[in-house]
Amino acid sequence: MRGKKTVRCRLPALLLAVLLSGCSATIGNDVESLLRAPRLSGETGAVQKALNSYLGGTATMKYPASGDFLSPFLFGDWDGDGTQEAAALYTADSTGQNTCLAILEPVADGWQVTQTTEGLSNEVESVTYAHLWDTDSLQILVGYGSAQGDHYLVVYQYSDGALRDIIRQNYTDMILADITGRNEDGIQDLILALPTDAENGGVNLQLLTNTGGEFHSAQTLAVGAGVFNGCAALHAGTDQDGSPYLVVDAWNGTSGNSLASAIIRYDEESGFLQTYTPPGISDIYRATLRDASLFSTDLDHNGTIDIPTEISDGGTIQSSLDKRLQFLLWKDFDSATGGTTHFGIYDSEYRFFLALPESMHGSVMLRSNWENNGWMICNAEGTVVYCELRVVDPAEESEKYQWIATIGSQQLQVRIITDYYGLGLEDIQNGTTLLE
Repeated sequence: MRGKKTVRCRLPALLLAVLLSGCSATIGNDVESLLRAPRLSGETGAVQKALNSYLGGTATMKYPASGDFLSPFLFGDWDGDGTQEAAALYTADSTGQNTCLAILEPVADGWQVTQTTEGLSNEVESVTYAHLWDTDSLQILVGYGSAQGDHYLVVYQYSDGALRDIIRQNYTDMILADITGRNEDGIQDLILALPTDAENGGVNLQLLTNTGGEFHSAQTLAVGAGVFNGCAALHAGTDQDGSPYLVVDAWNGTSGNSLASAIIRYDEESGFLQTYTPPGISDIYRATLRDASLFSTDLDHNGTIDIPTEISDGGTIQSSLDKRLQFLLWKDFDSATGGTTHFGIYDSEYRFFLALPESMHGSVMLRSNWENNGWMICNAEGTVVYCELRVVDPAEESEKYQWIATIGSQQLQVRIITDYYGLGLEDIQNGTTLLE
C-alpha cells in the first residue's frame, strides 16, 4: 500500500539495480557498504574511473531510491551539441556529506569531468531527465530528501560548459507531461505538487513550462482547499480528442484515511490550468471518495486515466469476505455521457481488480471457496457458481485451474465452472489488473 509520501525507498529494486549494472559485491550490514566502490563494466565503469581520477580517491555512488532510473549513472546529450555526455551522482571524502552531481564529456581515452555541483542532501530519492528547455538539450531532475522528511527537486541545465540549477523547489510529487498541448516537438512541462502546512489546505500545483524560449514557473493552482490534505499521486492522460489532462489523487482530510480526485485541464484561451468538473457531477471530490489504497490508473490502456469509485449496488458479498472484497466502478469521466466505465471486484488483500461483464452489475454473489484460499463468483442467489479464483503457492498446480497472474511469490489461478458470456478464461486474463 502506498503511504502519504509518494517519494519512497524501494530497497529490493535498488539492490536489483546494483546487480543489473554489473556490480560484484558482498551484502553487508548496511547498504552503503554494498554500494561503495562497485566493480562496473562498460561505459559506467569508464565513467567511475574518470570520476575517481578527478577526485583523487574513490567515489561512493549514490543510487536513487525510486523512480524510472535506479542507477547513479545517466547518459544523454545534456548541452544539445549532438554528442552524448554522462552524469554521475556520488559522495566522496573530499566533498562532504551531501550528494554531488558530476558532468563528464567524452575524450579520446574515455571520459573527463568538466563540472561538479553539490546537491541539497545526502539522500537521492529520484533522478530523471527531460526536454524542458528545447528539443536538443536534456535537463537533469534530481529529487533530494532530508532527515526532517522534506523533499526538494533541483532541475540542472548544462550549457556552454557550465552546470547550473534552473529550478530549486520544495515538493511532494511531480510529473512530466505536455499538459499545455503546445509542445508537439517533444518539449515537456513539469508539474509539481507543493507542500502545505495548513490542515486540509488542499493541493497547490505549480506549472513550469517553456514560453518564449525560457523554462519558468507559469502558475500555481490551488485545488481542493478545505477538503484535500496533501497530494497522493499525479497522473497524466489524454481524452478522446487527444487533449492532455491531469488527475490528482489526494488525501481526503474530512473522511479519515481515504482518497479523492480532481481533474485538471489546461485552458488555451486563458493560458492557465483549471479544475474540471465532468458533466452531471456536482461534487467530483465526493463522487471519487474511496479507500486510501485505490489510486487512479489507465486501467484499459487507452490513454485516459480511470478513477476508481466505490459502489453499494454491485451485488452481495459474504460476511467472511466483506473486509477483503468490494465492488468498484472505474470511470474516466471523458465525455458528457459519463465516459468509459469498468465494473468489477477489488481484492484488497492481494491488490488486484477483476473486471466483470456489466450484465452482472447488481446480480452476483461473492462467497468463499471450499479451501478458504480464494473466492467464487455466483449468481445472485448463490445457487450457480460461475468461477473460482484462488491465490496459492505455484507448487499447487492442478489441471482444473489456469494461471492468471503472479502476485509476489504466489499465483492467482482461476477455475471456470459454469459458462457466462464475458467471463471466460480469456476475459478473466484480460480483465485482471494488478494494482500498485
